[in-house]
Amino acid sequence: MKVSGSSGSYLQLGPKLPPTALGKGRLGLLPQSCWFGGTASPTRLGSLGGRLRSSLVAVLGAPFQVLDAVLTLSAVLTAVAAVCAFPALTRMGWLDHEVLTLSLSLACPLITITSYVAPTGMVLEAVRRMKASHLPMVVFKAQAACNILSIGYGLQIANAAVLMTNLFGLACQILFFAGEHYIRAADAQWLPFAVKTSVILNGGIVIARSAPMNLLGQFITVFNIFLYSCPLMNLGAVLRTRNSSPFPSFMVGINVVNNALWSIYALLIEDVVVLMPSILGYACSFFQVLLILWCRNRLPFDLSFLLAIIQKAKPSRASEVEPSTPESDHLAEASEEQDGNEDWL
Repeated sequence: MKVSGSSGSYLQLGPKLPPTALGKGRLGLLPQSCWFGGTASPTRLGSLGGRLRSSLVAVLGAPFQVLDAVLTLSAVLTAVAAVCAFPALTRMGWLDHEVLTLSLSLACPLITITSYVAPTGMVLEAVRRMKASHLPMVVFKAQAACNILSIGYGLQIANAAVLMTNLFGLACQILFFAGEHYIRAADAQWLPFAVKTSVILNGGIVIARSAPMNLLGQFITVFNIFLYSCPLMNLGAVLRTRNSSPFPSFMVGINVVNNALWSIYALLIEDVVVLMPSILGYACSFFQVLLILWCRNRLPFDLSFLLAIIQKAKPSRASEVEPSTPESDHLAEASEEQDGNEDWL
């Protein structure tokens, strides 16, 4: 639920700030001469570091926002580096390589199976209410595509951990598709649904099974990036309202642990095809953790600079906005609330 009165409140309190001052009001305490990119910004920066800083300031608009961006990037890179350090520990003899690999070959499928089963409650509730509008079907379809590609890859490399995990995941996606079909189809029409689903899924597995390894790995990476970036479709609304409901804490936490374990496992067995989507999914999921902490005022730095980047990326759209009226403001608020309440995985 959207918190009453929270929409944009942290951007509206206090004295009127320049358009680039989208932080927590800290710029209101500084004189204008301290703002980078303002009237007092330096015009000549000789060093490479100065030019780089000038470019960052031109994009982000304020020194504190540059610092927040650096801290955010540093946090994500540190988290990725921590995962990549595990193979180094095995080489130094601090961890046994064979024991760790065997343990992860069992733990990775279990945590992934947990992530596949997690949306079951959401689907059952939608079936009970006969309302499928809040089901994240885009995520289910992307997950099914990832499962099909990974099944083909598991067959090619004869890896039971990869194969069985994705077979179970594909079975879960089929059940979710069936639940959504039951809600939307008035007369069920199960035979056409079963035939179409069977042809698409089995045909996809056959194609993935015979596809070149390099091409298959690229497709797996692309679909996994899309899968884990789907929740970020609501990033603008989350930043404006400071409401993290589009990022369920339980699901985000599972995704972080799942991708971290698969990344370590891929590094240990030296499998790039498994590593790339896992490490990128881990970085994306960890960034969602930062968003949740920021929305709950538990992050030591600010993420409002992202809203400045989003607004700068859509200048033409902002210039075409019609004059605000009470009716349009009410409709915009209702639309924003609806976006904030979508249950993404």
